[in-house]
Amino acid sequence: MTYPTDPYQQSGGYPPEPPRSPWSSPIVLAAAAAGVLLVVAGVLAAVLLIPRSTSSNQATSVPPTPSTTVITTSNTTITITQQPTATPQLPVSAPTPTTPVTTTTTAHDSPTVSGTDWQGFTDGPRCNASNDPAVAIGITDRSRIVICQVGDAGGLYYKGMAPEGTIEIQNPVRTGSTFTVTNKGYTYIVSPSTLTIEYGGSVVKVEDMQSFWSD
Repeated sequence: MTYPTDPYQQSGGYPPEPPRSPWSSPIVLAAAAAGVLLVVAGVLAAVLLIPRSTSSNQATSVPPTPSTTVITTSNTTITITQQPTATPQLPVSAPTPTTPVTTTTTAHDSPTVSGTDWQGFTDGPRCNASNDPAVAIGITDRSRIVICQVGDAGGLYYKGMAPEGTIEIQNPVRTGSTFTVTNKGYTYIVSPSTLTIEYGGSVVKVEDMQSFWSD
């Protein structure tokens, strides 16, 4: 009796093993598992760190670039993409409001002479500039006198008004509450009690003060 030929003997031994899948390799499986864990961790971190709300004073964030890991075996190449952790953006502080600058105006004494304010007679004579205060004011039966100061620390000037007209003279000299000024040979002496006008060393006129004030 003739037996069929043994196929195993014809092939020279056991049949060849089927090709092994690259995914069965422990190295590949471990790398794939590690990649999945990295992706999951990156997604969770991104969700937790994304700001809950945005406002006008927050800086615009630029999305980070994902990183890619490539694992190559003898037969297979595995690419794992990892989403980077988003970096939260700190809010931009609003600018500090600027405190307005307050200009302080020097307070001046109120004259006690009727019909006057801190710059002289309301209907003249008066100090010239808007910030020139009067330092002395007097009135006689025929004259009005105002001694003014330039600004709050400048020199003095004399202004007078009489029926003959008005006059302005620079640089009167103060001694207490008395003021002396000279112009073209005439000397005017203003004191709390009189207005004395001299010429060439002689008294020309003396007018009694009806009201006088000085600072």
